[in-house]
Amino acid sequence: MSRNELVVLGLLNQKPMHGYQLHQEIERTKMEIWAEVNLSSIYNTLNRLEQSKMVKARKERPGRMPERSVYRITKDGKDKLAGLLEQVLSDNRIRPADLMLGIFFIKGMPKRKALDCLGSKVEVMQRLLHGLMQAEKDAGDHAPFPWAFFMRGTIDHLKAGITRINDLTKYIQRMRSWK
Repeated sequence: MSRNELVVLGLLNQKPMHGYQLHQEIERTKMEIWAEVNLSSIYNTLNRLEQSKMVKARKERPGRMPERSVYRITKDGKDKLAGLLEQVLSDNRIRPADLMLGIFFIKGMPKRKALDCLGSKVEVMQRLLHGLMQAEKDAGDHAPFPWAFFMRGTIDHLKAGITRINDLTKYIQRMRSWK
C-alpha cells in the first residue's frame, strides 16, 4: 500500500486540487510527519494515478498565472481509495500512521464498511491489549525497567486508542449525511 496514493486520493476525494494545493494541504496537516508521507514524491504519485486513470487532470489558467493541471478523483480512484482504506483499517497489525490515515480519510468508503473495519480494528487492539496485560501481570515486580515502562505505555496507548475508536464509531453511527 502506498501512503502517498492514499493521501492524494483522499485529498482529491474532498475536492479537486492542483499539485501545489495538495502539497500545501499535506504541509498544513503535517502529514509528512504523522502519516510518514513522502512529500517530495507527490507529483510522481499524481502522474502514476493519472496514468492508471485514478485521477483526471484538467488544464486551467487562473488570470495571468501560468497554466496548471487541476486533478479530480475518478470513479476508479474512488474505488481504489475505498480499497486502500479497507486495507489499512482491517489490517491485523497496529500501524499508527496507517490507522491515522484510515481514520483521516474514512469518509472515502461506505459507512457500513467503515463501521465494520473500525469494529474489527477494536477487536485486534483488544486482543493485543489482553495479551500485554497478561504478560505484564505474569512478569509482576520482576520485569526489568525498560520492558515494564514500555509495556505500561503501550497498554495505556491501546486503551486510549480503543476508547477513541469506540467514540468515533458512535459518532459515525449518528451521522445522517453519510450513507
